[in-house]
Amino acid sequence: MGRDGEGEGVLRQARAASPRDAGLHHTLGLTLIRLKRHAEALDDLRRAAELAPDQARYAYVYAVGLHSSGQAGEAMMVLKDTLTRHPADRATLSALIGFSRDAGDLASALDYAERLA
Repeated sequence: MGRDGEGEGVLRQARAASPRDAGLHHTLGLTLIRLKRHAEALDDLRRAAELAPDQARYAYVYAVGLHSSGQAGEAMMVLKDTLTRHPADRATLSALIGFSRDAGDLASALDYAERLA
C-alpha cells in the first residue's frame, strides 16, 4: 500500500514493547530494506536470526542482506552455521551454492549442490 514509513513506526513501537520477538525484528528489517536503508536493516535482521536460531529463514535473509552489502565472507559464515542446525534447508543450500560459485569455489558449490539434490 506504499505505507512502509507508517509501518516502520508501528513496528518500532511493537519492538520496544517486545524486544525479544524475532518476528518483529525480521519484519522491521524487511521494511527497512524496502525503504532502502540497508545498513540499518541488517541490525534487525541479525537480531531476528540470533533470537530465533530455529528459524532458518531468518538467518538466510540476514545472510543475503550481508552478501548484498558486500560482506560475502560474513554471509558465508552465517549460512554455514545455519546449515549445521538445518542441514536440509533448501534456501540455505541454494544460497551456499550461488555464493560459493560467485567466489570461485566450485568444489564447495558442487558439494552443496549434491547435498541439495
